[in-house]
Amino acid sequence: MPPQVFVEFGRVLCEYAAVNGKREIVAAVILIALAAVSFARDAVYSDPIRLYTDVVAKSPDKARPHNNLGHYLKIAGRQAEAQAQFERALALMPEYPDALNNLATIYTNIGRRQEGIALLQNCLLLNPAHIQARYNLAMQFYEGGFLPEAEREYWNIIKIAPQSGEAAFAQRMIQMIQSGKRMQ
Repeated sequence: MPPQVFVEFGRVLCEYAAVNGKREIVAAVILIALAAVSFARDAVYSDPIRLYTDVVAKSPDKARPHNNLGHYLKIAGRQAEAQAQFERALALMPEYPDALNNLATIYTNIGRRQEGIALLQNCLLLNPAHIQARYNLAMQFYEGGFLPEAEREYWNIIKIAPQSGEAAFAQRMIQMIQSGKRMQ
């Protein structure tokens, strides 16, 4: 129910209370109505896919809600739907680093590695410190057998975020590359 209905209902009840002196009953009815609205909204907010579906419906021309919905769809294993949301986010804001990174991961998961790498490189042109995109690019280079490029990106991760978990992983990957070992 739209909020205007509750506002009008509240206004009518307040007029009734003023005329008939039944303020306690009116207050209780208003409280119950507000509790019902709150309970109904909790159903939406309890699930991130429902929440961002609602946000996208209310703000269809904003890139961030599409990107966030895509993120949760991807986590839920709904890759095609996630891809559509990331593509929509980029249609709205072509230079959105998070959406570029997220779409790149979808592309690489479905075998479109070169397109994914291009998106990651574009993301890093926009935001060279985007650690997740740099990590994803390094992994794509590594998995594609482009070991010098992978090593370069792992070194960049260490320079950008030396205390991060990604940097610790990057150090192990550099050791593997330099020793000629491959990840299983």
